[in-house]
Amino acid sequence: MFAERHTIKLPSAPKSAPIIQVKEQVSPKIVAQQWLTKLENVLASNNIANLSTVMHQDSWWRDMFAISWDIRTIHGLDKLSTYFSENLIHAAPTNLKLRETGKFAPNKQTPIDGLEWVESMFDFETKVGRGSGMLRLVQGSDGVWKGYMIYTALQELKGFEENAGDRRPHGGNNSLEGGAIKGNWLERRERQKQFLDEEPTVLIVGAGQSGLNTAARLQAMGVSVLLIDRNDRVGDNWRSRYRTLVTHDPVQYTHMAFLPFPSNWPLFTPKDKLGDWFESYASLMELNVWTNSTVGAASYDDAASTWTIDIKKGDGSTRTLHPHHVVFATGHAGEAKIPTFPGQSDFKGTVYHGSQHADASLSGDSHGKKVVVVGTGNSGHDIAQNYYENGASATMIQRRGTYVIGADIGLFMLHEGMYDEHGPPIEDADIAGQSLPIPAQFALNVGLTEKIAEAEKKTLDGLTKAGFKLDFGDDKSGIYRKYITRGGGYYINVGCSQLIIDGKIKVQQSPNGISHFESDALVLADGTRMEADIVVLATGFDNMRTSARKIFGDTIADRCKDVWDLDEEGEVNAMWRPSGHPRFWFMGGSLALARTYSRFIAMQIKAIEEGIYR
Repeated sequence: MFAERHTIKLPSAPKSAPIIQVKEQVSPKIVAQQWLTKLENVLASNNIANLSTVMHQDSWWRDMFAISWDIRTIHGLDKLSTYFSENLIHAAPTNLKLRETGKFAPNKQTPIDGLEWVESMFDFETKVGRGSGMLRLVQGSDGVWKGYMIYTALQELKGFEENAGDRRPHGGNNSLEGGAIKGNWLERRERQKQFLDEEPTVLIVGAGQSGLNTAARLQAMGVSVLLIDRNDRVGDNWRSRYRTLVTHDPVQYTHMAFLPFPSNWPLFTPKDKLGDWFESYASLMELNVWTNSTVGAASYDDAASTWTIDIKKGDGSTRTLHPHHVVFATGHAGEAKIPTFPGQSDFKGTVYHGSQHADASLSGDSHGKKVVVVGTGNSGHDIAQNYYENGASATMIQRRGTYVIGADIGLFMLHEGMYDEHGPPIEDADIAGQSLPIPAQFALNVGLTEKIAEAEKKTLDGLTKAGFKLDFGDDKSGIYRKYITRGGGYYINVGCSQLIIDGKIKVQQSPNGISHFESDALVLADGTRMEADIVVLATGFDNMRTSARKIFGDTIADRCKDVWDLDEEGEVNAMWRPSGHPRFWFMGGSLALARTYSRFIAMQIKAIEEGIYR
């Protein structure tokens, strides 16, 4: 049902004013400026009925905390009128200004055949902050340009801007409160890290990319933050993963807040190198991190809007804290999905979940071993390749089709012109990159996915010939829909596909899954018997809410919403936005999403603390 709901066909022609392909010459700047001026007048008048003069009946407006304190996608003029009626008086957008230079100055685009729009970035103010957005205007049969897809996103709070750039801290001893006599920078840092003089306003659980980016953003806005992590060192969440892992996104896409990777950083980062970067980042950003620390008892007082949380530290001590907010940043996935099967206890070999995989070389001599990997996502491929390279005979069990995209070709086509060496400033790229409604992104990705498939035709044809089942998604939109709705179902090819094509790694289809184990084999639902010494269950992970339940208990988790996949409007459930439980925030995703959405989590928390938003 949801898949159908979020599958749209472009162009989607408004009934009252059909979108037409414009043939006459127009000045995009004039069109955009006239429309923006008209929109500002409509907003200033607070006459919602006049929205129809600037917006198509079949319009879309994606808003991130500029009009309301949530992430919303409003589709259709009637719903948009209701949204503005409920929120416009509180937001009062003013001072709308076009970006007149750079990649996102007014220009004409043809995203697909039959649809042409004028596109531009713009900046604005609200009662509480400053924001940026994107306009995409189309011309109706009456010749009038109106909004078709509009985006607004709050970027900073007035009076509580990030201490960066012109607002950077002074740093000299004379700038320290009370002067150097009360401690130099190092002495103060030691007290800050241990919270000897105050309690943190925000507790972040998890010091991976999501936790680190969010802590850096919050501290830059003057909010006191403590991160805790169960590992020995910051970065161990990457170091402890399987030996051959590298990032699956190129470096230009994966920068962190305030501190981009150096210009000579590799395109794809080995896991241990990334772990070291995280550790350095925490130190350089002056983040307060307690490692070897976990959550003990936790409760929330609704009347006081305060948490009481016991932190079990690595030295055996317990510290009770009373933060105002908890950010749960343990990764966008939840607990490992570990199925069990009849006869599994009789199996004489080894069975384990993919999350427990370190390296084939660490589990004894793999030469001649028969390894069966259940699952064909990223981890399943990487683990099968790892075993093959250590001399094992590896076979992958595939239940349903998998989307495959090459790290050397297709992945760069996804980011071309936006996140590459010649792209716009990353802050602008992040605005533009999130500016389309997710259903529209799916629709526009169909054509790009076809182009990528054509560029990678040799590999895809080889996989099909080898018996590997490909799946481009129900709507043929490729990787993004699989990631944002399922968190899996795809493989970014870093070499395993060629091993499959060459017959060095086998693929066995089993649409109905596994029947049972025998002492020396795995038996599929159709009766196929697969002898095995090692079975790896690369069967993915559950909802992030399951991890929250494990750590914070049922009372807290029951008030939270399920995380990930899309809601009725086409926005990600519970992530980066109100979670259902007051002052409990889910924060997760890729390095790029952690950089982008940490800004929004931090602004929501700061706005609550300053009484701007309740």
